[in-house]
Amino acid sequence: MTSPGEPPLSAPDLIGPISILNQPVSGPRSARRRHNRTFAHVHLVVELKSSAVTPTAVPVLQRLEALLGMRKIVEAADLIRLAGWTLHAFSARGFRRVDHWEVAPGGWLPLPEASARRPTEEPVGHLLKILESDAARSIAQARTFSVRLSDFHGNHADVIVRRVHRARRPAIELDLRGIWTRSDVEDLKEAFSERLPVVRTTVTKFQYAAGK
Repeated sequence: MTSPGEPPLSAPDLIGPISILNQPVSGPRSARRRHNRTFAHVHLVVELKSSAVTPTAVPVLQRLEALLGMRKIVEAADLIRLAGWTLHAFSARGFRRVDHWEVAPGGWLPLPEASARRPTEEPVGHLLKILESDAARSIAQARTFSVRLSDFHGNHADVIVRRVHRARRPAIELDLRGIWTRSDVEDLKEAFSERLPVVRTTVTKFQYAAGK
């Protein structure tokens, strides 16, 4: 068993027919107990197809597309599209509070006002407000978009979206911390697959929650 002081685990059996996210529910008692354990940290890499994100019928994402055209953010357009779809996927899983976000180069982006931090509002809406403001200039040449999102139950996610050369496959890195079940991780993977051209999602590191 993993003690609280041990570093995050990394092993070759994190993916495949039998892995931390796909373990048998029958068999020895120790295997069943391991299957039910929760995680304090999970690191995932979401690999995407190199093609651009396809159009959507979601109104808030349609507004994002329209603003990208109006503001002529050409260099970072694909990056902001991926960021918007990523925010929308997390929002669907209850992560709607923006604790910090920034672009590089460009620096920190203005946080949503405290009065606007309500569960009914989506982070994509706050991103739209930035694109509508003078702050949009700071993301015009951005190569990475980073954000920390929180739900309202003590869990948070650190996300990095990178703009890469078209010859390479773009990827999104996620660090999930708090108390995460396998079901939580699978639901998030499904939310990404429903919105983004996902090739594969790989768990590269994980750490069990203490005493769970």
